[in-house]
Amino acid sequence: MDFKRITHELTGAGPYRHALFYTFPGGLRFELSEGDSPLDLMLTALHRATVIARDVFGTQDHVLVHMQRFVGASGFELRETLRELRLAGIAVPKVRAIWREAGGDTDASDIGSWINCVFEVPASKLQNLLWCALATDLGAVRPNPQCLVYLIQPASGILLHPYDDRGMDVICHDSSRLHPLYEKHHAWLLDYDRDAMERTFNPVC
Repeated sequence: MDFKRITHELTGAGPYRHALFYTFPGGLRFELSEGDSPLDLMLTALHRATVIARDVFGTQDHVLVHMQRFVGASGFELRETLRELRLAGIAVPKVRAIWREAGGDTDASDIGSWINCVFEVPASKLQNLLWCALATDLGAVRPNPQCLVYLIQPASGILLHPYDDRGMDVICHDSSRLHPLYEKHHAWLLDYDRDAMERTFNPVC
């Protein structure tokens, strides 16, 4: 399986980071976290993200994951990421795709690049992956590999991006494939973008 080609087909071969809901119209944006303490926020977000992700991946044996991290010229940050992934029970297999992208979308004072790694993991690790994604902005919560995590369902072309504990974007070139998620998890849609989603999935409103 050509992992890099799959990601490029889903995203038009361009770099994608953050705000997929706005970059790829016709998607869904879910609100995940509730609570006051970092742990409460994390647990609520993890529950909702897991429920939605399991609806997407169903009974699949494996999940395709795309991780991205911005690293300095030395690449030292990758050691930290790999260490935290191991703590989360995620092992990067030998069968994978790795490539580098220029860090042109970062502050000019930053010298480095984005490292991309795409690989398959057993579906039993789905919740572990979601934890890694949601912990990004919660410094007190570990393990925290400090990387962006995208979960891909190649057969349906659905891509999930839990961007932090607050929310998760779900996109697909064929919006009709997202309609069951819209119907089932309507209460979890992010209110700020609800009107845009209603226009796509319930245009009579």
